[in-house]
Amino acid sequence: MAVNNLLVAFDESEGARRALDMAAGLAEANPAAHVDIVYVVPIPLLDEAQMASFRDILDMMISDGEDLLTEAAQSMGEAVADRVDSLLLTGTSPATEILKLIDQRDYDLVVVGSRGLSGLKEYLGSVSHKILHGSKASVLVAK
Repeated sequence: MAVNNLLVAFDESEGARRALDMAAGLAEANPAAHVDIVYVVPIPLLDEAQMASFRDILDMMISDGEDLLTEAAQSMGEAVADRVDSLLLTGTSPATEILKLIDQRDYDLVVVGSRGLSGLKEYLGSVSHKILHGSKASVLVAK
């Protein structure tokens, strides 16, 4: 199976950095590979009045997300840099937004980091767990 289209779910965690490193290695080994790096800005469910007062905070969160994506893309290395796109999404659930993206695009592999959650926390709150079980594409979880 050729791995030409990769998606890396990225946040500020060490697991996400390991996932980014794995994707960079895969892309370096395959000159035809393209990598999308996605970051999801989590937005709480708010009514219109609450959203108006949350707007400045949201703008700051989006700006921080853009900075994270720029840093992540730069860390992929020169050999891969021209084959990387950064995608910033917003939504109430990062896992749900990433799964929607996977459904919309033709990824060969999704690379996510593991935060090391175990037991009940893993099943209730792990983005990687939700992506692993909800993705139509193959998923690699970096530990």
